[in-house]
Order: sequence, then C-alpha cells, then structure tokens
Amino acid sequence: MKKEKVLYVDTCHDVAGGQRSLIALLEKISDKVDFNILIDKENSKYKRELLNSGINESHIHYIDSKPFNSRVLGGINLMFRTLMRSKYYSIVHCNTFYDGLFAMPSFRLRGRKTVFRARCGIELSNHGFVDNVIYRLSTVILANSEYVKSTFKRVSDSLSKISVIYNPLDLKFLDRANVESVQHNEKYVIAVIGAITEVKNQMEVLHALYLMNDTSVKLKFIGEPRSTEKDQEYYKQIQEFTQEHNLHEQVEFTGFVSDVREKLHDVNLVCVPSDREPLGRVIFETQLYEIPVLASDSGGNAELVENNITGYLYELGNVEQLAEKLQLVKTDHSRIKTNAKDFIVKRFSPERTYLAELSLYTDILK
Repeated sequence: MKKEKVLYVDTCHDVAGGQRSLIALLEKISDKVDFNILIDKENSKYKRELLNSGINESHIHYIDSKPFNSRVLGGINLMFRTLMRSKYYSIVHCNTFYDGLFAMPSFRLRGRKTVFRARCGIELSNHGFVDNVIYRLSTVILANSEYVKSTFKRVSDSLSKISVIYNPLDLKFLDRANVESVQHNEKYVIAVIGAITEVKNQMEVLHALYLMNDTSVKLKFIGEPRSTEKDQEYYKQIQEFTQEHNLHEQVEFTGFVSDVREKLHDVNLVCVPSDREPLGRVIFETQLYEIPVLASDSGGNAELVENNITGYLYELGNVEQLAEKLQLVKTDHSRIKTNAKDFIVKRFSPERTYLAELSLYTDILK
C-alpha cells in the first residue's frame, strides 16, 4: 500500500494537549505514512516528548518561528520554508492557527492538499478574519469534537469541509489501569491536569476548595503555565490565592510532567473545570485509567461525560455547586468507573481515530 507523504507543522513553543494529541497520532501511524514534523528549534521539551514516544529523530525538522523575537518574521520564514518543502509532500497537516496561516498558503500555491486540525472552538480563539482565512485555505478541517465543528458556523453556513475525528486513544492508560490502584490514606486527592491557563479555569477549583473548608481534601495541579506572559500572570494569581487563604498545605503544584500517570497513584478524582474545552484528553485518559471525572458542562465535556452515568458534571461558573459536588462524590465510584471505561474504549477505538485520519488522507488525494 502506498504511503502518503505528509508534513506535520506544529511550531507551538510549549507542550500542551494539542501537542500530546499529535504525538499520540504519530505513535499510531508512523509506519503507515511517509512523514516529517516541523517544530520550533527552541522547543526542546517537544523534541524530547516526540523521541520518548518512539519517533525517529530523522523525522523531526526544525525552524526558528520567532527570529529577533518577532512572530511575524517567523511566519514569513515558515511560509518560505514550507514553500520549498511543499514539492516533496502531498499533504500538510497544521496543528495551530499560526501554522495554518503561514504554512497552508505555500501548499495551496503548489496545488497540494491542506489539513487543519481544529483543536479549539473558534468562538474561543476569536481570531476574527484569521478564522475565515484558515477556513478557506483548508482542504479539510479536522474538528476534535462536535462542539468544535459547530463553532465554525461563525464563518460558514456550510460545514461540509469539516470532519469530526476524535483525538487518538492512548492505550497505555488502559494497560496500567489494570495493575495499579489508588493508595488509600486519610487524604482525598483531587487532581486538575493540564497547562495552567485561564481557559482551563483552575482558579474555579481553588475557590471551591476554599468553600469546602475540608482539610482532608488535597488539590494537586499537574502541569505548568505556558510561556506566555498572560499565563504566567494567571499562575501567579493562583499561587497568591493559595497563600492568602492558607491553602498551601492542601495544594500541590507538580510542574511539567512527561507521563502524567506518575502523579496519579494517589488521585481519587480528576476535576476538569475548563471553559469551552474542545475535547479534553485528560477526561478520556483518566477515565481509561479508572479514575472518575467531575467536569464543567462546557464545550465538548458533555460529549465525554454523561452526568451520574459515566462521570459527573457541574455548571460552569457555579463555584458553590462545584464545592458541593466535590464533597458528594467522595463515595464509591465502581459503577461510574466501569461505565466510563467501557464508553471510552468504544467511542475512541482505533477505527474511529487514527484509521479515520488515514482514510481521510486517501480520500482527499483521489
């Protein structure tokens, strides 16, 4: 079977959910496509994660996406670099709005196919005219949830070029779930996993912890802020609230973690308080790991969590309700965990994720 030639472009300066989703995809299809991935030359963390996942270093290419501290110059550099490379590939797969804006035109000029992975709803990105440009430059847009697909109604009445393909399932969580269990101690540990950023809404859980006034509850933030000034300031606010309200003995900040399972051995519940989360990997990976999830009812969360059946939902912004549910779910979760695991395995089977993407490559090249 012919291997399609694909260039993946992801010049993000951090490693967050979007990068982990692409890594999970490449793990599954690296032997099925002829590919390279172009990343920012300063993102050593991303390179390390790719190598750890088994991607051969010969497939990783580098670019300076911010020369002289300018993203505009970096975009021009990306456009010219991809224009030179586009003659060697049939498809470019862009993983961020920035990459789509500057890399997809190069491929369109050569009549190549362009795939844009929409990892967030454009109502949240609020890029204005950029969203329209991205839509028109894309041969096909891959939305990672029905919610994300629906947000493109802002730029087009027709959603015909948008396909919903969920993020690939990382089966290592299933393997480890069968042999590891939560350590029972006097503490009830709630984890919030992911990049510390305002849309992930970690502050809401911190406020709820304060309202609970229960010293037996420990809150663990697994992740770090991204490199932007806004995210660094948000992280500072979270730390200040923790100190000012005497929660420092109940709150732990782990920093960046390559394999999140290392920090889950004592976790009783994972809370996902995100505002318009497109489709949280953390939800289905921790459910696969047999840890129950309490999530906000925002964005794509409701596609993964059926309240009181496969997990728990609370109303986004309702801190009092969140605090109440965090207390109420300190009970037996055996039925919830079994339901969630069965649902995730079926919903995110390989045939519905990476094989669907491979089929899409073949279809658009016909």
